[in-house]
Amino acid sequence: MSEEVQIDSSNFSEHFFDARRFGPKKGQIMAKFSSVAFFGAGQAKKDIIRLLQKDKAREAAQVMNKIHCAKEPDCYRVCREICEDMLSGMSPLDVEKKDYKFVLEAVYYTKRENVPENDPHWTTLNVLEYDEETNTFRSKIAL
Repeated sequence: MSEEVQIDSSNFSEHFFDARRFGPKKGQIMAKFSSVAFFGAGQAKKDIIRLLQKDKAREAAQVMNKIHCAKEPDCYRVCREICEDMLSGMSPLDVEKKDYKFVLEAVYYTKRENVPENDPHWTTLNVLEYDEETNTFRSKIAL
């Protein structure tokens, strides 16, 4: 019988491994976390504003998607809303202070037992299978 592990912000990174930075380990599955998030003040917002001011809208949307995990089309919409606010006369400082809502979607490798059950924010992605005979991972297309 295994003990139930309590996972919180202090040990999350010991149990959930960002799929953008890590590969799978034996016994791990892919789990997707989705939630509504707010893009608030901070250096990340300053970086997006700076890119948009330099006519780098595509790069800003890519940063929103790849780094801040903003799901499409929200990665584009947030950038558009920031541009619209600046064009309407808001200062970059006011834009930085304003929250922009988006859908965040992050994928992790973890053990199946770590994924919360009956939680609308979490789903498992069954696209990799571990083949014990060959010690390799096999991918399958999930439609």
